[in-house]
Amino acid sequence: MGWLASLLEGIFQWTFGILKFAEDGPWMIFSLLIAFGLLYWLFWQKKYNAQAEADENQLK
Repeated sequence: MGWLASLLEGIFQWTFGILKFAEDGPWMIFSLLIAFGLLYWLFWQKKYNAQAEADENQLK
């Protein structure tokens, strides 16, 4: 009977370990999406600023 309790303990420990990651996972994904979105925007903003500087018809 001890082997069954040991097996169940291992399963519960593993299951609650997954739940702990699932608790923090969405915030990590959300934060990474924001960071990559800001980097993507900065990359394109630099490109558009250089394009505007090169255009003589651009208002300054």
